[in-house]
Amino acid sequence: MPNIARRGLTILLLRLQGTSLIRPGLRRLMLNLAGADIHPTAIVERGCHLGSNLRMGAGTILNAYAFVDGSEWLVLEEGARVAVRATIITKTHAVGSDPDRRSDHSRNTVLQVVIGRGSWVGAGCTILPGCDIAPGCVIAAGTVVSRPTEPNGLYVGGGGMRRVKALPA
Repeated sequence: MPNIARRGLTILLLRLQGTSLIRPGLRRLMLNLAGADIHPTAIVERGCHLGSNLRMGAGTILNAYAFVDGSEWLVLEEGARVAVRATIITKTHAVGSDPDRRSDHSRNTVLQVVIGRGSWVGAGCTILPGCDIAPGCVIAAGTVVSRPTEPNGLYVGGGGMRRVKALPA
């Protein structure tokens, strides 16, 4: 299949997979056909905005209306869960000079995000590029993850995310 047709099919699959008419099993198949790597026991719920740079291990869940920009890989390790309306960003850019603070596209940075084994990302969280969630963590609803976490911790907060409790391993 020519590259342009393959690209068009990938875009179509990625757009259609998010509709509520598609059941999770078919959604998983569509995403795998688009280039993702999703385990047969993983679940992607309706309304998710995804790219094909997605790898989901056994027993993982990406809940409804999650947004993943898809510029770089998002990896959900075994048992990781992402709640409703979470945002995972894998692309950023440098700050330019005045008057246009947005730098040119050549200075974009893409960094994968890994959500570790057994971790849980709460509703409405935002994870910034390269900010991995270590295994066994719980990220409270609405938290902005602005740096990588340490294993088995409870994290809360907007721009000032902090570890508030160690969790049993």
